[in-house]
Amino acid sequence: MKPKTEIINNRIVNSVEQLARFLKRGDIFRKPRSSAQYKFEELRLDEKMVICENTATHIVEKIYCNSPVFKLMVI
Repeated sequence: MKPKTEIINNRIVNSVEQLARFLKRGDIFRKPRSSAQYKFEELRLDEKMVICENTATHIVEKIYCNSPVFKLMVI
């Protein structure tokens, strides 16, 4: 099965790891089928995790790099 793709800034993104390479600390993003928004903190390639803060609950969360595509929110 082929993963869904998102086009962000004219680039195709298939994974959180790819998206995280475009983000700067503090950028806001969300899951495609979720209303929860996250603030990007850092990409940890050695742990295969993205560290982010849930903007609604202010809880720091870890998301696996191979998770479904996230969509960058422009505010």
